[in-house]
Amino acid sequence: MNLFMLDVDGTLIDSVDFDAECFRSAVEEVMGIKLADNWSEFKNITDIGILEELIEVNGMRADRMRIIRDVKSTFLKNLREHIAHPENEIVATNGAIGFVNDMKNNPNVVLAIATGGWEESAKLKLKAAGFDISGVVFSSCSDAMTRSEIMALAAFRAKQDTGVTFDRRVYFGDGEWDKMATNTLGYEFVAVGENVKHFTQIPNFVHYEAIFGKLGISEMLNV
Repeated sequence: MNLFMLDVDGTLIDSVDFDAECFRSAVEEVMGIKLADNWSEFKNITDIGILEELIEVNGMRADRMRIIRDVKSTFLKNLREHIAHPENEIVATNGAIGFVNDMKNNPNVVLAIATGGWEESAKLKLKAAGFDISGVVFSSCSDAMTRSEIMALAAFRAKQDTGVTFDRRVYFGDGEWDKMATNTLGYEFVAVGENVKHFTQIPNFVHYEAIFGKLGISEMLNV
């Protein structure tokens, strides 16, 4: 049995730019600080990880709970307003909806989403983009702060839900931090898009079968 774990922003949805802007706006409105464009220097590239680090370095721990609550609610408000605007279309990565649907129906695959965003925001974007994630295992930074913890929790929940032991654990992501987390856990990594280089890489999910050959699991998946 194979466990396929999926990132959301930049992997399933073309949402990195507007998501980052909605988050940045929320942080700056609530905390009154300027959030830099380059997030790669943060220790944990998750919504809660970035926020916790900003609270720490700006000496705001006494107000931590209020800040987290208010940033999250403002961020969700910003996202809803963006999605509701008639000129803004939330677009799935090419082939991603078909890939999710096909893998949900494949008897040799268990599908999970493991995202560095909050659960509410991730599900909001996935629904707006046209995904049906019913029955898909889900973990997010609502559950844990680090990428590796989120991935490990997705794998644990998948095992709990199915009762099976996975021969392969494969994570599909678009960030260097995704690749680093899979290395930490000993999971296999498939890079989606061009943001990070890896020996197993696909531009999108249109011809996803090609990656199964590189992973050596085409016959197992009957593709």
